[in-house]
Amino acid sequence: MSETIIGYINSVPKNELIDLERDVQQVTPFGFKFTDELKLYNYPESHLQRNDITQFVISDSNTSNTATILLEEEDYDPNDVSESDFQKKFPSMLKDRVFEITKIIKCLVQKNCVRELGFSISFCDEIEQIKHVSIESFENIVVADCVNSCPPNTLYLIDK
Repeated sequence: MSETIIGYINSVPKNELIDLERDVQQVTPFGFKFTDELKLYNYPESHLQRNDITQFVISDSNTSNTATILLEEEDYDPNDVSESDFQKKFPSMLKDRVFEITKIIKCLVQKNCVRELGFSISFCDEIEQIKHVSIESFENIVVADCVNSCPPNTLYLIDK
């Protein structure tokens, strides 16, 4: 039982994918990797049957596939000695952690090779709704959704 941020982009040639992954990892202290080991649970059937997409995961670290700390609904006190050193690497406010997630998505969507992008923020890979969002509006929508209820169990499809 865990919070996840998984998604997909259109297929990209292997050499561009390696460069893209490196570019994204340079803008975030969190985990990011492309993988073909994910299951896109509860995604629309039209997405599950595709073999022309590359999946990715945004996580708490490069050794994790979950975003439990990133999506922790409660803000925390970075000066509290009971907080772990690992957790102190993250912004203390949920809103700021979600902005860091959107920074990763922006980095991906701004690349010319990325023509299509979708990602979900969910608990136990539950998708309760699908939202089509524009590049210009997705950040405000995702932050508002997460502040309202985190994780929002939503699949966001960015119209590019």
